[in-house]
Amino acid sequence: MKNTKKKILNVLLFILVIFLTFYFVLRNNDMNKIMSNILSVDIKYILIGFFIMFLFVFCEGLNLYRVLKRLNHNVSIMDTIKYALVGFFFSSITPSSSGGQPLQLYFMNKDKLPISDCLIALIIQLFSFQVTCSILAIIGVILNFHKLIGMGNLKYLLLVGFVVNIIIVTSLFVILFSNKLAIKVLNFINKILNKLHFKKVQSFYERALDEMKHYQKSALFLTEHRGIIYRTFLISFIQLFFYQSIPYFVYKSFGFCTYSIFDFVFMQALLYVGVAFLPFPGAMGVSEGSFVTLFKMFFPTSILSSAMLISRGISFYLFVIIAGVLLLIFTLFSKYKKKDES
Repeated sequence: MKNTKKKILNVLLFILVIFLTFYFVLRNNDMNKIMSNILSVDIKYILIGFFIMFLFVFCEGLNLYRVLKRLNHNVSIMDTIKYALVGFFFSSITPSSSGGQPLQLYFMNKDKLPISDCLIALIIQLFSFQVTCSILAIIGVILNFHKLIGMGNLKYLLLVGFVVNIIIVTSLFVILFSNKLAIKVLNFINKILNKLHFKKVQSFYERALDEMKHYQKSALFLTEHRGIIYRTFLISFIQLFFYQSIPYFVYKSFGFCTYSIFDFVFMQALLYVGVAFLPFPGAMGVSEGSFVTLFKMFFPTSILSSAMLISRGISFYLFVIIAGVLLLIFTLFSKYKKKDES
């Protein structure tokens, strides 16, 4: 009963943060005009945006599938897409995206996959994701350096985001080959799961410690088969390039064509790196405000707030709901499957 109340309180808090975000970002705008702009868009480009979000989840699922199959585990692509949805959903609703990987590991373990190999798969996926983020953002800085200089305090936020990203990438690389650091990561994951009040966390943690003796052996196995790592980077590049292109398709939906997809991808990559580390679920508030600042060079002022709402709706707000519904369907399906098997 106590856990149920806490979950309801967290949902209400999440809704309150959304309300406050839109209030402060949109309080000086004409809502009738915004709604009129939204209703005037070319729907096919919005549908492309939603397709990209499903592609985003599929790419992460594919990366996890390849690594786990290479480590000789019997998983299906639907299993790993479920883990990708878990990552997206819980990253979106927890501060600094801290809940994503711990909950992925938890759900993998529930499917009887060894924690040591699952941790390696998640680290390789996250490592390739963060490196690709950094590369796209660095290109964004080079191409937009003269524009960033005049953006006031936002450029300092982007700088801090870069530093945090470099620290994360370096840490992941070291953790991949260090049992001791991997166990520290498990301790951190254990704390998060306890805070989220998930069941059987202690037994999960004890099994994890027992299985960590296989960790280094599996990590070395993957470095001897580098092709899988190269393919993971390629899939992460496809995943992130198209994910960062969503504002471009929003731009096209309003009938504009002056700027190219590359202009949007590299600018959005800057925004993503700059706000990802912030201690708010989905970087709410700062993402919306930063979007308005960074993309005012691409959108007319009269369209800018509407474009931000559509872009964030596709890439975050609506897809969090879709991911939550799909996870519920996966969970119910697995329960019925277990009943049939028994």
